[in-house]
Amino acid sequence: MSILKLDKVGLTYFSNKGETKALDNITFSIKKNEFVSIVGPSGCGKTTILSIIAGLIKPTSGEILIEDKEIVNSNIAIGYMFQKDELFEWRTIQSNIYLGLEIKKNLTAETKAYADNLLKKYGLWDFRHKHPSELSGGMRQRVALIRTLALQPKILLLDEAFSALDYQTRLNVCDDVYRILKDEGITSILVTHDLSEAISMSDKIIVLSKRPAIVESVHNVDNDMTKTPLQRRDSIKSKELFDIIWRQLQ
Repeated sequence: MSILKLDKVGLTYFSNKGETKALDNITFSIKKNEFVSIVGPSGCGKTTILSIIAGLIKPTSGEILIEDKEIVNSNIAIGYMFQKDELFEWRTIQSNIYLGLEIKKNLTAETKAYADNLLKKYGLWDFRHKHPSELSGGMRQRVALIRTLALQPKILLLDEAFSALDYQTRLNVCDDVYRILKDEGITSILVTHDLSEAISMSDKIIVLSKRPAIVESVHNVDNDMTKTPLQRRDSIKSKELFDIIWRQLQ
């Protein structure tokens, strides 16, 4: 059963200068616990699709179903991670983790215990009283992820979530984030320009065309689950799939 389905989703922007069609007949589905990447040319509407899934933008046509319910009627929690960690420097790591729960007015003994357990489970408990400026870029991104997971989302949207990091840190953080998401059983959708990143982390890759975007192709990725994303980058299968998708994007 699909946890998420987009069915013939279209989006047209209207202005005094006329109409601009951004998305056209976007259709795909995602199973529970899948890690899916969306790739495509710059400006084709990848982030727009995440905003539609999150309910931030209403499509012009089509429907989005989450667990077979329209997104407006679904009570499923959706998490969203951006390019920057957006941590508050004046708050400790622990209080940054609690922030979403405070905003949701759901900071209880039970939810605090759950968040604290995530800190312990993923190696940040000893840093809970420090401030973001005292952490490395990779650790800050892990804090941002745990802050999102503290809300217990079933679907996590990642919008170029690693692009602000230097290359070496990015490779390590991809391994960390992938392990955490698989451990927690979170269905994840990553928008990225990095094909190697998409291939190494994903169960499935959705390739979009230039605007107005359509689904150009969908690739199921046969990754070796005994290896980390970093280790998968050098596999023959990864390189072959890279060449296929690269030619499509050209």
